[in-house]
Amino acid sequence: MTFKIFLSSAGRCVAALALTILGCSAARADGVDPNIDLSNAACGPATQPQQPQITYAAKPGDVLANANPPAQISVKGAPGNVFWALSPNAGCFGGLQSIQCGPSVPNTTTDPIFSVVAPDDNGGNGHPATVPVQISNNRPIVNTDVGRTGIFGVTVSTAPNADKSCNWNYLVHVTAAGGGWGDPHMTTVDGVHYDFQSAGEFTALREDDLEIQTRQRPVSSTTVPGPSEYTGLGVCVSTYSAVALRIGSNRISLQPNLSGQPDPSGLQLRVNGKLVTLTDSGIDLRAGGSTQASVQLEGRITKAAGGAYEFTNARGTQLVATPAYWPAQQIWYMNLNVYQTSATRGIWGRLAGYSWLPALPNGTSLGPKPESLSQRYQDLYVKFADAWRVSDATSLFDYAPGTNTATFTRAEWPRFNPESCAFEGQTSAPPATAEVAAQACSAITNAAHKADCMFDVAVTGETGFAQTYRTMQEFKPHGTGWQPVLAGAGGSPAPGQALPWWWWVAILILLLIIVVLIARIRTA
Repeated sequence: MTFKIFLSSAGRCVAALALTILGCSAARADGVDPNIDLSNAACGPATQPQQPQITYAAKPGDVLANANPPAQISVKGAPGNVFWALSPNAGCFGGLQSIQCGPSVPNTTTDPIFSVVAPDDNGGNGHPATVPVQISNNRPIVNTDVGRTGIFGVTVSTAPNADKSCNWNYLVHVTAAGGGWGDPHMTTVDGVHYDFQSAGEFTALREDDLEIQTRQRPVSSTTVPGPSEYTGLGVCVSTYSAVALRIGSNRISLQPNLSGQPDPSGLQLRVNGKLVTLTDSGIDLRAGGSTQASVQLEGRITKAAGGAYEFTNARGTQLVATPAYWPAQQIWYMNLNVYQTSATRGIWGRLAGYSWLPALPNGTSLGPKPESLSQRYQDLYVKFADAWRVSDATSLFDYAPGTNTATFTRAEWPRFNPESCAFEGQTSAPPATAEVAAQACSAITNAAHKADCMFDVAVTGETGFAQTYRTMQEFKPHGTGWQPVLAGAGGSPAPGQALPWWWWVAILILLLIIVVLIARIRTA
């Protein structure tokens, strides 16, 4: 028997309405709404505590007056006019209607980046809810601004009696991208591209609520690579074999089997030392390692396309690890990319003043690039590398019994002016021809990444590097602007993230109506 299923005009309307509501709810749940909703049950007397922090990320070159979506905060659910008031916090200063944020030195008013302006009280009458708080940049944003930040509060009250009020915290900061890939080719958060081939565990990036550590292992090859364009040094290569993070109060590691035995089935993911399985639903990282839904969400781990892992913190910073297995060497390697980060310290960090390399942990500079190649080697692979090596006390990695960070340290790698890149205990990888490397990396569109890809394939003969570059290229980060909200503090939903309970009841009722209509049509 064949059934012809159709809906009447009314039925089609009900179905369309249900799909519209479902689509709207999905958009609100996945995105971020920075606007303040006075109809929210959380809004009450003006004395209520401030709600969770919402983040706005700007990058060098952004002009916030032209931002899309707009860099502004509006009010919803207001019965009439409203009053606005601003309150500066760390990194901001000013008055009730206008504040400046992002000073170059904490707790000073030096050279602010952001200007935040709210409507005045209009002689006690307030302004229509359509008149927003506007965020703009005072001057062009440049690379040296990365990491500068400010926090401010916004209060909106009903006019003229201010009988209902909402307070929200906002963070504005200048962010950038960076990372390392292949035989590690680094890009700092201020855009400098250099090779770093040491072997061991290092701090890649660090700020207050986020730290990224990387493990690099030497690669034995039958050829000695030519000189790096930036450093001028021709040294043997290494790859990333593991990564560890601190997101808020949680410690995460992604690394090969702790047994040390080759395991092509996959890398091991641990959260606070516990082995976990990443499913399509992702893993929540809550304060103190809690699993209770009422506890503040500090970050998330999710799957990305091509077998990549995505780690996101509450500020919207994304770290993407793209791993691959190298059968001939029986090892795992990975590309690591960070987006929307305001961290500036570490091997991917911002260059120190008048320096050719990022600052040392104490903020000091190694100065201009030396003329002597031997001095460049000493600066990069001795002073700089040793300064950023992690210790047993600071390591975020997980270790098998009897091992520690020293187990993975090869202080002599890479060798200066090497005659051989053979490494004891490893089979040396044969090179690939320039033609093979060019063909393998032909799909890479970024010129710098394509050059890195071709170098990696040519030196190691492993064409699998090209696939990790393609996966890296296809990933679409959040981008700047209002960052997706993970959750509210103490379990309170952040604005625009949770939907009122009656929405879900309405959706359920509409779906039931559709089911009944279809059933009746089938039996007609």
